[in-house]
Amino acid sequence: MEIITPLNNKVSMFATNQELYDELTDKEIITIKLAKLDEFVDDLYRSTTSESNAKLFPPENSFFKIKEILVELNNLNN
Repeated sequence: MEIITPLNNKVSMFATNQELYDELTDKEIITIKLAKLDEFVDDLYRSTTSESNAKLFPPENSFFKIKEILVELNNLNN
């Protein structure tokens, strides 16, 4: 069994965006956002492999979430 390890010990795995920004440095936030981005990319790929996966991982949801995270990462990078 694989154990999920947190990316950061300063905040909960279920921390809100506000909690992330209150507790973490920009670099730490970027690391977490990149991990989330990776998850949504995987979801988007899975949605293309079968109709049942498309229902579980609607591609439009993943696409718009990816775009949202990219904007946020770009803002953090400025």
